[in-house]
Amino acid sequence: MDLTGINTINALYNPYAYYGINGLYGLNSVNGVGQTSAISSLLGVSASTTTSLSGLGKTLSDISTLQTAAEKLTQPGVFSALAVTSSAPTVAKGTAATGTVQGSYSVQVNQLTQGQVLTSAAQPTKYAAIGSGADTTATFQFASGRSAQVTFYGGDNTVQGLADSINAAQIGITASVISSPAGYQLQLAGETGTGNAFTISASGDSTLAQFLANPPGSGGLALSQQAQDAKGTINGSAFTSGTNTVATGVEGLSLKLTATGSTTLSVAPNPDQTAAITDFVTAYNTLQQDLSGLAQTYPGFGLTAPYLRSGLSTSLTPGSPGSSGIASLAEIGITGNANGTLSVNTDTLRAALASKPEAVANLFSTEAGKGVADQVLAQVSGQGSLSVTNLLQTAAPSLGSGLVNSLFAEQQSLLAQYTSLGSLTSSLLGTSNLLTSILNGTSDTTSSTTLSGISGLSNLNTLTALSSLLNQQPNQNLASLLFSL
Repeated sequence: MDLTGINTINALYNPYAYYGINGLYGLNSVNGVGQTSAISSLLGVSASTTTSLSGLGKTLSDISTLQTAAEKLTQPGVFSALAVTSSAPTVAKGTAATGTVQGSYSVQVNQLTQGQVLTSAAQPTKYAAIGSGADTTATFQFASGRSAQVTFYGGDNTVQGLADSINAAQIGITASVISSPAGYQLQLAGETGTGNAFTISASGDSTLAQFLANPPGSGGLALSQQAQDAKGTINGSAFTSGTNTVATGVEGLSLKLTATGSTTLSVAPNPDQTAAITDFVTAYNTLQQDLSGLAQTYPGFGLTAPYLRSGLSTSLTPGSPGSSGIASLAEIGITGNANGTLSVNTDTLRAALASKPEAVANLFSTEAGKGVADQVLAQVSGQGSLSVTNLLQTAAPSLGSGLVNSLFAEQQSLLAQYTSLGSLTSSLLGTSNLLTSILNGTSDTTSSTTLSGISGLSNLNTLTALSSLLNQQPNQNLASLLFSL
């Protein structure tokens, strides 16, 4: 009996792990000595039901495999002709365009970029009036030379009203209202980089103008965080960037910085640009086939499986075509079959990767999360309909009423058996120690009380006779004496 699927489910929900019992994995050892029928009898589960449960466990495993394959397709540089590996990917990763000189590059990240943050004086409530409510215009002057204006009308003169008006203006500053022990404060966060640092001046209501002023006069917005650029070196040459995505002095090599520190980047030919896509297709096909199998063998998925398969199939259509015009998997050699699986024309796929690698990357993943891989990830992770949690909830009505109860009942039975075995083992160990003591002559063999400690010797006449024989024949083998009685 294949217990793989049962063990997969039990690994996710094992209430007896506290006792050191690894769920139903122990059943495999019993199964290995030909006890399949005994297990089925103990579980109270028919062969067909066990097969269904095993299939559910395999499907859960397939979902995890597809999630991993889809995540890989969202990584930067996965389809480039050159592959960039990082010795410390938590510090920096890289991508290399065609023509980048292959080799090793030493990267030092000294600081990451950040945006300027200003915070106001605290107000008693989010809607407490600041000033008279007269129309007031604030001018935002950025270090890059850009400027923008926001006008606050009557009723906007509260921290909430100011935040709403600034956000609606979309000038590159995010406004929010934060609470503190002192009250409610307006907080303004600029975009990253020193070029986006800003000052504020206002005209109109004098109280509101003073409240917003920065640099502050006597009560304006205070600096909470200074804007700064990302800085570091690559092979000793300095770089500076207003974002954490850096175009370096090395032609074609870009960095994505995530922490300060050092790393070494290696640029080399991409061994197989098609592998990530073919792995994704294989994982997709396996899950589609297993969902179809569940619909046939597991009543709980009779109606649900077609819905899940359809949703998974729909996710293969990207939300919008990329700027390159590649709008479907068919254009790169991936087509659908009548049974819901996919087929790959490797020659067409390789040709697309060679001529338009960026377009292929955009087909699978976009910043808006509308690529094929993005949409599949939404299905199989988080709160997606095919996430492990939701799939188990779909199966719960059937599992809860029969299978899981039977499986947990068996776990309780095993627990009781292990407890009994522990007591027996302790008793046998005591017997063994006592016999060893007698045979080594370190115990008073004339005592029938001592002998009664030997498991099984509870008859008084037997104990008395054995004690007498031992006293008469102290060198006699204990086993032979027992057999003579």
